[in-house]
Amino acid sequence: MKIKIIFINVFLTLSVIDKIPQMSKVGIYITGLGETFQQESVEKYAARFKNELSYNSTGSIFELKTEKINYQEDKLSTLVTIIEKKNNEENIIYKFYDFKYREILTEKFNKYNILYKNVLLFILVVKKFPILLKRLFFYNGYNRTGQTFYIFLIFLIISLAILFMIPSAILALTTLINKFTELKLPFKIANIDFTYFSVMFVMPITTLLLLIIPKSKEIITSLATEFACVDSYIQYGDQSQLILGNLDLLIEYICETNIDSKIHLHTYSLGSILALDLLYPIGNVPSNNTKNSIELLISIGTPYEFTKAYYTSFYNNRCLDMDDKLKWINVYSISDALATNFKKDGSIGEAEFGIKNSLLIPININYEISPVQRFSLINFITLYHLKIHQHYWDASINGQSCMRMIFNKMIAEKVF
Repeated sequence: MKIKIIFINVFLTLSVIDKIPQMSKVGIYITGLGETFQQESVEKYAARFKNELSYNSTGSIFELKTEKINYQEDKLSTLVTIIEKKNNEENIIYKFYDFKYREILTEKFNKYNILYKNVLLFILVVKKFPILLKRLFFYNGYNRTGQTFYIFLIFLIISLAILFMIPSAILALTTLINKFTELKLPFKIANIDFTYFSVMFVMPITTLLLLIIPKSKEIITSLATEFACVDSYIQYGDQSQLILGNLDLLIEYICETNIDSKIHLHTYSLGSILALDLLYPIGNVPSNNTKNSIELLISIGTPYEFTKAYYTSFYNNRCLDMDDKLKWINVYSISDALATNFKKDGSIGEAEFGIKNSLLIPININYEISPVQRFSLINFITLYHLKIHQHYWDASINGQSCMRMIFNKMIAEKVF
């Protein structure tokens, strides 16, 4: 009789255990601003992760399930679940939620027309030129000042491409007036013949830019908006409280619906700056959910040094409570003008420091798609070092990417 009762108790206990949500790993995908323009998504990122699971296992089939969830009434996230099918059983292997912040960050600037956006871009670049010139001679620990200087030059050229259209438009107007009236308008101001200036300089430069830059209108609009918004976020904290508050709400939702799960932040470019803001806040402390649930930060192409070099006080007075609760994997390319290798020089190797005053040093992964090339005039014209920032994965989910190295490092660090 006692044996029968014990068997029943064990059976009931096992039945209850089956109904308890299993502890799982959950990723939050925080992309860069430019990835919206490149049509990257959490679905693509999860598919690459799923491919690595398939390449490293036999006898299993991995599938993706995608759905939309509201982590608060007016905020959506895309949830991608990776499901393993083996021996007629299904198990959830990993979940990815995406954090959408672009609309919050850019909502003010999207109301402006392209001319006003490029005026803002031009002003921002001119405002930064003194420190740009200073960094060319005084590195302050940042070793890619030449590459970043050329990025700002590109911003300047792009903004001028639109501004140059103003005298060109005036030229067209004066030409029409001269044609249909006897009034002759050479359009001179302070003895400067803007008609001649437009014909000889403005129109050729503008035409050249429009010819050599594919989808130039979209790129110009995107770059002007994003750079202006990022500058406001970093310089003045514009929209930062709203963005980080929404990220806190997403983490709270995950903690409530995935009991005892550990969270990994998968971040790219500006997304890594937002993640560092969450983990190492200014004049604040991370939430308890952040402290207790986030165990891993993955940063890909993080512009940490770029930000630190040109916004010198941005990482001052950071709360360092997460130092002993977190692992950090950092993926970088030496050829990428924006990526940080967390070393005191531009070489490949292990990281030597983390964010300012932090004891947490990232685990470096170098990822190159071609032999490292030095800065050259040809690379400048072809925007090589800027394009590399988008080449941590192929546009197709079946192409190779840095995901293999990330996946292997997650296994080695026992966080997956």
